[in-house]
Amino acid sequence: MAVISLNFYSKELKMSTTVTVVLPDSVRIGNIPVSERNCLYLLHGLSDDSSSCLRLSKIELYAQKTGIVIIMPSAGRSMYCDNIYGQNYFSFIAHELPEYIRLVFGIKGEREKTFIAGISMGGLGASRIALKYPERFAAVGLFSGLLNLKYMLPFMNDEQKNDFAFLLSKTNDIDSSMIDPVNLLDAKKHANLKIYIYCGKQDDLFPLTVSFMEKANALGLNVISCIEDGIHDWYFWDKHLKTFITDISVNSIG
Repeated sequence: MAVISLNFYSKELKMSTTVTVVLPDSVRIGNIPVSERNCLYLLHGLSDDSSSCLRLSKIELYAQKTGIVIIMPSAGRSMYCDNIYGQNYFSFIAHELPEYIRLVFGIKGEREKTFIAGISMGGLGASRIALKYPERFAAVGLFSGLLNLKYMLPFMNDEQKNDFAFLLSKTNDIDSSMIDPVNLLDAKKHANLKIYIYCGKQDDLFPLTVSFMEKANALGLNVISCIEDGIHDWYFWDKHLKTFITDISVNSIG
């Protein structure tokens, strides 16, 4: 198992950034080239970074068992938006990073082998990227995600409103704003995208998940969900990361 910390200059971010890569070796999964394996882009939450999932979950074990390559970028507290003091986090992860990974590791980015997921704030980024570019992803995994900003706004305190003024400025017309994942859902465009949703009933973001899930189901989209007792913590996410990674990796190692 190779765990790699990549430090490189990003044109979209206008600075050096760190990306953590979990790259299973061939001892247990056979001599399958990296270019032929499944690849998961996993986006962290508001208080985390590219190393958090590696430190706080058993994701390395899940990768070793399935052979999937896991790419975890750092995005600070950007909400995965563009134009954050000149930095474009959405564009970095949606475009620049996959191209960099292709050049460095030979991962081709074939749709049937490419997945994206996010935890909490990462769910906002993962959902927006997958819903905007469904032709590039076989599935998206959303763990306690910020999936309906309209439901979130009333609960924000003054400090949060100040911290995320850049986000609020994009939600003046919240019912049609394309910054809000729930507004991106489309029956025709997303007919072939699998949407995995996990959230605990005691999670503060539960109402956001439910509203997003209800609309996706109403549109007839392919939603695989697990709603059960749980809060906004790594015990819940780790349990369901295992399920998600196992499911999307069924055909990755033959």
